[in-house]
Amino acid sequence: MTEILKKYLVTKWWLPILFFGISIILFISDIILPNTDFGFYTLLFFGLVLLISTVWQFFKGKIVIGLFQLSILVTPFLILGFMVYLFAGMLNKPDGELALDRIEPLIEEKTDLIIPKNFEVLENLIEHTEGAFDSDYSIGLTIEYKESDEQNIVEQILNSADLESNKGSWKKYDSGFDFEHNNNEINRAEPFYFKVDTINNKMELNLSHL
Repeated sequence: MTEILKKYLVTKWWLPILFFGISIILFISDIILPNTDFGFYTLLFFGLVLLISTVWQFFKGKIVIGLFQLSILVTPFLILGFMVYLFAGMLNKPDGELALDRIEPLIEEKTDLIIPKNFEVLENLIEHTEGAFDSDYSIGLTIEYKESDEQNIVEQILNSADLESNKGSWKKYDSGFDFEHNNNEINRAEPFYFKVDTINNKMELNLSHL
């Protein structure tokens, strides 16, 4: 028995690698006994065989072959673990709200508009992009300001309209103003839409983080 193991696990060191590669194909394709755990257990079995061969190579002093076998053994499991990690991250992205103390700085950061502090939040939602592999999300925000603050808001917008800004520019409409962001390096990662409705005293921000 020892001679057989020595022959096929040490001398013919490439055989465990071959069978491990075949087991990976069987596991991925699921062509033999589909809808069962055959491919999974085959992968574990030949993974164990390759591990034994690797340890034996180190024991016999064949360090280079052992390291090569170890790299073949570890790589697919690292890839599988990374995919599981990404999938778990996709499932663990609860929606939330933008913190109240972040609303004023965010609007000022994007448009240079300083909004009044006494506002009412009508809508506040951070929604993570479904199926995204990273932290892509969108913000939907609607606030209502007091009628007494409108003059200050409009004056800021009109003054900003006369200045050049690399963030964007204000456009006047019948219902109020829209801030049209420039498609440059500043806004490319977070394109957004911002509107000031002077008829209903509302501001609306829709932002996407890519």
